[in-house]
Formats: sequence, structure tokens, C-alpha cells
Amino acid sequence: MEERSEFNKAKKVCWRLLALRDHGERELAGKLKNKGFEIEIIAEAIDYFRELGYLNDQVFASNQARRLATGKGYGNRKIVSFLLEKGLSEAVVAEAIITARQECSEAQALISLIRKKTTSGDIRNNLKSKQRLARNLMGKGFPLGLIFEMINRSEEEDGHDDDSK
Repeated sequence: MEERSEFNKAKKVCWRLLALRDHGERELAGKLKNKGFEIEIIAEAIDYFRELGYLNDQVFASNQARRLATGKGYGNRKIVSFLLEKGLSEAVVAEAIITARQECSEAQALISLIRKKTTSGDIRNNLKSKQRLARNLMGKGFPLGLIFEMINRSEEEDGHDDDSK
């Protein structure tokens, strides 16, 4: 009887957490463990919510990858790191990245960020500004080679716009 009571408490905690946002199975299990629930109760609660369809690591990973890629403007490296921290498998994470990048490729996201960050001034002749921009973009998870390629492409496009005036 006490086990049913504990299971019901675990379900209430899960309902509250899942009402706020999606969670991955491992993430939700960790939160239940931190609340002091036994492993058997946690496994039963995870199975219960998986069967109801409220826990699905693939959907969770896809939603998070899309949110980070389009909403936060993160590169693939940062998204992968974030999702792996949530306890998702590499295969699920890779699929989520592919799905998220169908809307906006990593290069397109990078170009958009470069344009956003360079609207206030020209970075063509300012090495410190280029370095600052590159560090910022690396922190968002973009590869350095792609960053330099897109900065150079952005400079060339800006240069052509000035020539045509």
C-alpha cells in the first residue's frame, strides 16, 4: 500500500514537471531521484508516462534542437552538447540536429547572426571586432572554419553593396 502511495507521489511530481515543459526520460528520472524516490518507483513512473505518450526522447530532442537552433541561434556543437547533457543518446541527438537544420542550415543561421551583430559598424578593417565576433560565434557552438568563411563572405557582400552605390 505504501508503494502505491509513493508511486502516486512520483506521478504528481512528474505531472507538475511535464506541465512546465517537455523532459527527457533520464532528466525526469534524475529529478525524481533528487526528490528521494526509489529506483523501482522511478522506473515505474517513467514507464507510465512513456506509455501515455508524455515522455518521448526523440520528440524532446527534436523540440529542444529546434528551439536552440532557431530561437537562440546556436550552432550544432552547442546543441549537441546541450542534448547530451540531458542524457539523450547520440543517435537521437544526431536525428534531432538533422530535423532542426531542415528549417535553417547552420551556415544560414551563422550568416543571420553575423548580420545582426555587425549592423552597427563595419568590421572589414577592424581586426579586434572580427576577433570579438569570432569568439562570440564560437561560444554559440559554430565551427571556426565556417565562422571565418561566413565573415569573409559577409564582408564581400558588404563590399559589393558599397561599390554599387
